[in-house]
Amino acid sequence: VDSREGTGTGDAGRLRRQGMVPAVVYGGDKPPVPISVEENMIREVLKGAAGENTIFLLKLSGTDDERLAMIKELQTDPISGHFIHIDFIRITRGHKLTVRIPVELQGDSAGGRIGGRIDFVSRDIEVEILPREMIDKFVLDITDLEIGEHLKVADLAEQLPENAKFLDDENRVVVVIEAPRIIEEDEEEVDDELVVSDAEEPEVIGKGKDEPEEEQPE
Repeated sequence: VDSREGTGTGDAGRLRRQGMVPAVVYGGDKPPVPISVEENMIREVLKGAAGENTIFLLKLSGTDDERLAMIKELQTDPISGHFIHIDFIRITRGHKLTVRIPVELQGDSAGGRIGGRIDFVSRDIEVEILPREMIDKFVLDITDLEIGEHLKVADLAEQLPENAKFLDDENRVVVVIEAPRIIEEDEEEVDDELVVSDAEEPEVIGKGKDEPEEEQPE
């Protein structure tokens, strides 16, 4: 990464036009340091399984200064998709990190096979964890879930590293199999093509009382 002197909007825009992303490294009982990093380099690293939980070795160009860090916040332009700003947090040996770890569902639920709807409520879980114990994701097997059944954060406990702990409520629902929705048809809305009725006899229209009768010849 490169050190960054200017921190104004104009300097940030100039960096982005050059394919660089303005960033800051902070934490670890040290003052924050403004830097810039190549956007394409970050994108390549983020393709890994850990995603935004990837731990980087940031080396300041032109110096021997380097530090382990990870992304704390990544701001992205919603229209262009380009990175606007990155906050890196320094990794300190023995100090725990607060991260959100994604959940992946596995299997075809029994309830889903008979029409149940899978409601994936919590797609990531907040965890306090040591850097050396970082995991890429939690995996939940939903194969045996019937309609009306659910799995919660506590069901992920076996996958949690020894020194880590959940920061989310362990009773929080992760996934539930809901009953299928029944759509009741309006009885008044009946397809006319399915209604068969006997044709009525045509009405015979006689002479009206006000019409003059024709005179019969004598």
